[in-house]
Amino acid sequence: MSEFQSKWQEAFQQAQAKATARAKEFEQEARKVLETLGDRAQAELKVLFEFAQKGSREQMAILGAELEKLGKKLQELAARNGENAANSSTPPNHPN
Repeated sequence: MSEFQSKWQEAFQQAQAKATARAKEFEQEARKVLETLGDRAQAELKVLFEFAQKGSREQMAILGAELEKLGKKLQELAARNGENAANSSTPPNHPN
């Protein structure tokens, strides 16, 4: 029985190592995507600010509303990223 148990533990450790490696790959990809989105958001923000400098009061109100939407989206992405990072760094519960 102990031979079976040791083989099972070895197989479990190998599977866990593979899953951990894959999770790290996903995390790296997610970070790249978020970085790209951040770069795009900065570029969009620059364009919006340039527009605001030339715009009317009504256009400024529209710009403010768009910036608010952008801020909410970024907060949602950050919250999701935080949840995903917390989930990937939490070791699974398993009986010893």
